[in-house]
Amino acid sequence: MKEVYPGIFCIKQKGWFGIIKPSVNIYLITGRDGLVFDGGYGARTDIKKFAKIYNEINKICRDRGFENQISRILLSHAHVDHFSGLKGLRDKFGFKVIVTEEMKHIIGNSKNYRSSYELLDLENKKSIFRPVLKILKSIYREMEFYFYSRFWGVTYLEHPDIIIDSETEIMINDETWHIFGSPGHSNEHITLYNIEKGVLFSGDNVLKSINVWLGPPKSDIDLYEDSLKKMTELPNLKVILPAHGSPIDRPYERLNEVISWRSKRTEDVYEIIKNSSPQKQSVKDVLDKLYPNDKKLKKKFAEGWVELTLEKLEKENKILREGKKFFYK
Repeated sequence: MKEVYPGIFCIKQKGWFGIIKPSVNIYLITGRDGLVFDGGYGARTDIKKFAKIYNEINKICRDRGFENQISRILLSHAHVDHFSGLKGLRDKFGFKVIVTEEMKHIIGNSKNYRSSYELLDLENKKSIFRPVLKILKSIYREMEFYFYSRFWGVTYLEHPDIIIDSETEIMINDETWHIFGSPGHSNEHITLYNIEKGVLFSGDNVLKSINVWLGPPKSDIDLYEDSLKKMTELPNLKVILPAHGSPIDRPYERLNEVISWRSKRTEDVYEIIKNSSPQKQSVKDVLDKLYPNDKKLKKKFAEGWVELTLEKLEKENKILREGKKFFYK
């Protein structure tokens, strides 16, 4: 637990082997009408640790001369490492859960959540092995989902308490905070900002030292860049509090750095396709050229944004697609 801004505490839920279960931040805006931002993991041990630290924070507030009263919890986006703790925290502390209509649908049950990430099979090739491969893929996905569901304590919430628009305002401790849509990492992503304090809760859209995961079907490169540019136009921005990692104390510098990096990587992918002409390149071919000496795990993590970038270039009519391969126009 750490006080990252006067009156704002970060409870870090520790992960396990990095990418298997990343550490995730839950923020508490303390006060007489405070708010929790994001729900984190939902495993019993995660809820228990939150409760212990929450009681410590309440004691700090009493020592400062006031009772910390929090009755609401706001979700940044509908990924399981952020919404799985909502039900457990509501059951234990009575927090009213605040989400958008789109989030409500996704977090309602396993079927809705998983269908929102279902990728379409664009290959129409006929093969005697196709039905068997389809079954094997389905079994693999079930095993994978069961594995991380157990580790992350994935829990759904069918009936959240308050439904809001993605563009609205919310009062916290008699102060106006602005909520605005910031799609890119996921299309239902929202951001919370207070102009007077200069504090922005960025969710997963901006991290301090690593790049945000982007991948189909819910991420969008263009929308992501637009969201970042929108943040650079916020007045008096002093600190960004991300969903993973430590606070960003040079927010404009970091935002412009990420925007420049995304632009560079788009150009890198374009040059690979262009310079490979007339040969057609698959996503794997592009990854091998981008990361010639890196391990398979890093390439797997980058696979999503490469797919999105190729789709973006195709949409802009800069490259063409044939099946699952791309080539220079």
